[in-house]
Amino acid sequence: MGKGAPLRWLENRYLRRYLRGRGMEIGALWRRSPVHSQAQVYYVDRSSVEDLRTQYVGVQEKIFPPDLVADATELPVAPRSLDFLIASHVLEHLPFPLSALRVWYHALAPSGVLLLKVPDERHTFDFRRSRTPLARLISEYERPESLDWRAHYVDWVEKRRWARAAEAELA
Repeated sequence: MGKGAPLRWLENRYLRRYLRGRGMEIGALWRRSPVHSQAQVYYVDRSSVEDLRTQYVGVQEKIFPPDLVADATELPVAPRSLDFLIASHVLEHLPFPLSALRVWYHALAPSGVLLLKVPDERHTFDFRRSRTPLARLISEYERPESLDWRAHYVDWVEKRRWARAAEAELA
């Protein structure tokens, strides 16, 4: 048992109380979040189980098939129809996180719960990258065409590997 197991057990026991009714979990892959035993959960991912198994080779046998294949910013649900929404380690991968937060907010019922988990960047491969300033997130939210995909990719490659991005990679 790892050092964090007792804390995760306590956290999951506490959170189960709030994850009731009808909800959705985005991007569970192989680790679904614990919910109340009577909860109805739909699992959403951006790819089919076959594509996910191709992308995540090390955990192929553990991947859960999603109930719905959809983008996290385009959920196929009626507004205010979910009692809870879970997005664990998803938000930091989205090019437009503010769009996702807006969509998720509108999908939740007035008393709905959003369980949002993001990693501590100090303990990830992103620890060398600078935080994205809020002003930039807002600007890209308001004008998605302003996102410089190439510069973003160069930053990601170079800070993750401590190496310059090769021109062939960028192409």
